Amino acid sequence: MDNNENIRFGIYLKRNNFKLVEIEKPSTGQLRINRLIQVKLDSSLDAKTIQNESQIVEIGKQVFEIFNAFNVETKNAIFTLESPFAFVKKFPVDSNILENDLIDQIDWEVKQFSFSPDDEYIVDFQQLNSSDEKPIKEIIVVSVREKIIQQLKKLFSAAKMPVSVIDLDVFAAIRAIEINYDLKAGELVSLVEIDNKGLQFTILKDKNFFLSQEVSLLKSGSDEEDLSAIDDIEIARVISRELKRIIQDNHLGENIECLGKIFLYGDAVRDNILENLQNNFNVRIDKTNPFRNLFIGPKVSIDESISSHPETFTVCVGSALRTKD
Repeated sequence: MDNNENIRFGIYLKRNNFKLVEIEKPSTGQLRINRLIQVKLDSSLDAKTIQNESQIVEIGKQVFEIFNAFNVETKNAIFTLESPFAFVKKFPVDSNILENDLIDQIDWEVKQFSFSPDDEYIVDFQQLNSSDEKPIKEIIVVSVREKIIQQLKKLFSAAKMPVSVIDLDVFAAIRAIEINYDLKAGELVSLVEIDNKGLQFTILKDKNFFLSQEVSLLKSGSDEEDLSAIDDIEIARVISRELKRIIQDNHLGENIECLGKIFLYGDAVRDNILENLQNNFNVRIDKTNPFRNLFIGPKVSIDESISSHPETFTVCVGSALRTKD
């Protein structure tokens, strides 16, 4: 099938785990998945390798080999970046603020977390939708150090991969939830990523991003450890404790039951963790299925590891669902 403006490639590289989803958006009809790929690379994209040009180029070459092996010719690719590489902040502004004043305020906010005066940042922002006519509106700002973007461009060049948008994993996951599940106005929803290295909590309030926080379960500086060594009950206990803390610290409610839904996703969601949470809280708690409202093409070969754990593709699918704006 020829690539065209109705096809998007969502690409997610989390450390050495490379995922690709090709989604076609017909003018009418159901969104269709044309391709699913998951491959382990020899090298990981992390805080160390992204500073090393030779390693970045090597990762790009490995991605290029994957494209050749699977006969993939990417166009309209959306590359999704892990949250630790970016800074996300939500803040209120006057609804009547002029555009130039808004830019100045965003610039000031970004400078508050600069590592040094010499740091340059690539910044994007979006106003949150609200059903209420309030004098204050909220802006989400996402910023990434320009040095990281420059290194990623070297990776893209080595992979011969034309990237139209760099997305962030948190927002890609939210997009996958929105497409596949019915979220109610005014509802509090939590997304919990269970990764081999830790947890990430995202709260949606009234269908809008509210906050995102990371929690590590591993010893500081331990690169070799992963969550497989931690008991499922302990992980469920930490999820419960952190969710309650986030809810109370942000004055969202008294306990976890104030949430309408909890969605688990990521590479380390285990059935016992899900079952333990479901048995302890009167809240709808599900493993995310990002393919729930999407049609999977008849020629798509799905590996058993994907079909039995669709939640591992939540971010990648959400990435491919993004438009190029």
